[in-house]
Amino acid sequence: MVKQQHITHAQELRLQAVHCKQHNQSWSASKIGKHIGCNRMFVSRWLTRHQQTGDINDKPRSGRPQIADAAAENYILMAAQLPECTSAADIAAKTQQALGLKLSGSTVTRLLKRKGLQHLTAKVVPMLTVKQKLARVKVAKAALRRERCSWRRVMITDSKYFRLHAMGKPAGRWCTPATREVVARPKHSVAAHVYMGVAFHGATSLKFVTGTHKQVSKYTDPKSKRPYRGLAQQEYTDVLHDHFIPEGNKLFKNAGQWADKWQMQQDNAPAHKTPINMAYIAANVPGGHFLAWPPNSPDLSPIENLWSWTDIKLHKLDKCKNIEELKERLEQVRQSIPPTLLHNMFDGMKARMERVIELNGDYIGK
Repeated sequence: MVKQQHITHAQELRLQAVHCKQHNQSWSASKIGKHIGCNRMFVSRWLTRHQQTGDINDKPRSGRPQIADAAAENYILMAAQLPECTSAADIAAKTQQALGLKLSGSTVTRLLKRKGLQHLTAKVVPMLTVKQKLARVKVAKAALRRERCSWRRVMITDSKYFRLHAMGKPAGRWCTPATREVVARPKHSVAAHVYMGVAFHGATSLKFVTGTHKQVSKYTDPKSKRPYRGLAQQEYTDVLHDHFIPEGNKLFKNAGQWADKWQMQQDNAPAHKTPINMAYIAANVPGGHFLAWPPNSPDLSPIENLWSWTDIKLHKLDKCKNIEELKERLEQVRQSIPPTLLHNMFDGMKARMERVIELNGDYIGK
């Protein structure tokens, strides 16, 4: 093999492929690719080139030669991890200062993308107190003490707001100032506040509650003498009586499993954990309430993954013109939930519980 003082990462892979073939004649291109960490076509192309020409260098190109060698590439990758280097321009300046190599920000960007890196903002996760972490570990251990199939007999309930108009930052586009897109957006977007229950065997229908556009609570706040602006304890009792419990009974009965033993799991919203509603669940759900869920723990609940899936599917459909269309689309998406998604969600709960114990109650990133 020809030794070179400065070789690129791609040239290094080519040399490794040739070296593997020379020492392991029976190895296929696929096996060599797995061994050195690249695809079969790459290995096959450069082995053929080496057999025909005895060379693994790039052919002469009409464009400008590559500026950064392997040492510069490694330094750029290292600089990208430094807290002070938040942009491609910062990395280019750092590289020039250290190596005397002048690079543009676009060159650095192309190199980093070629290495599989993306420029991402930090992911925001719940800030957990020591007390909350201990509670999460306690719940996880309690769940693991239950029988192996316990999560398959649980219906998890939750609510979410879906907005008619997206309120986040619009996606960027490559354009000129003259062709820049203009997005009209209302000051206050109307929303649908929806409840749903999910289990291993299926999902309940959607229940729209107070918080949905133009849906006024029929219950009055005794202090203000006005209808509640959010979900009241009495309204949640109605949701349990008219929706979750009858549909949960039907869901498990049709599945032929746990009809007389199924349990319900909910989060710690104020209307959920009132003594009246907890007693109602204990008296009317065959298996009662499953676990006292730890606060500030959306990462432990698989229904959060389902809400994200619903959001993605909803935005792939045509834009809704009004709240009624939004409700129809939400029900349309709910009916398309694949059973395998629910199966994976509930069968993955054991792994979630084990992971939170392993991390001593810290955020698990689900």
